[in-house]
Amino acid sequence: MRRALHTRLGLPGLAVIGVLLTGCADTGEMPAEPADDRAVSSAQPAPRTPAPAQRRGLEACGQTPPAGRVVRSGYGLDYSSGSIHVAVTPYAGPGAACVEFAKSGADDPQVPPDTLLFTFAAPNGEGAQVEFDTVALTGGVLPPLGNGYVPKVGPLDYPINARVGASIGGTYYFADQCALLLRTVTAEGASGRFDCAAAATRAANPFAPSDDVDYNLDDTVPPPPTAVLSGWFSVKH
Repeated sequence: MRRALHTRLGLPGLAVIGVLLTGCADTGEMPAEPADDRAVSSAQPAPRTPAPAQRRGLEACGQTPPAGRVVRSGYGLDYSSGSIHVAVTPYAGPGAACVEFAKSGADDPQVPPDTLLFTFAAPNGEGAQVEFDTVALTGGVLPPLGNGYVPKVGPLDYPINARVGASIGGTYYFADQCALLLRTVTAEGASGRFDCAAAATRAANPFAPSDDVDYNLDDTVPPPPTAVLSGWFSVKH
């Protein structure tokens, strides 16, 4: 009987059975992910090393960027380089200081749900940031939603409110009522001039987070202002 079975199947038939048995044995295991694919999927961009801060003369912080187009769409913004010049003038004590910081942080300044944030940092916990509401740029008008109609808003030739912080020499100053005049906002670059009449010192420094800060303090009472902040920034794609 065994000889008859071999005769009917022949060698090709035995080969087919071998292939089927091999396939059944492999179905219980998932194929391994190629090593190259794993390396690509787990790779993370290297963090940007902050450039050293540059102390400048006060006249450098008193400048205003050249005027250009201010596109009020609020999207398509992506900036990889630039700098900020910020001056801190204490109400009392040491004289004013003007410091330049290089662009840092994400290229896209949009912070969900409705804020634009430009950050500039240096080593040793120093840096500066400018933040304002997206609606201040767009005028509350959404971009076109595919119907061909492009909403129109007037020119942004007046200051908007912004929040500015600066960490210089171990002290962090913050002002939430600053006049920011945007000089240029396009896909290629953005710039603006800011002036803050009342900045207060804060223990919590976003450029040098510390566990020593007493976060149980009553933050409903704003600290008294101690300095004036002013300056300008310019970033580009």
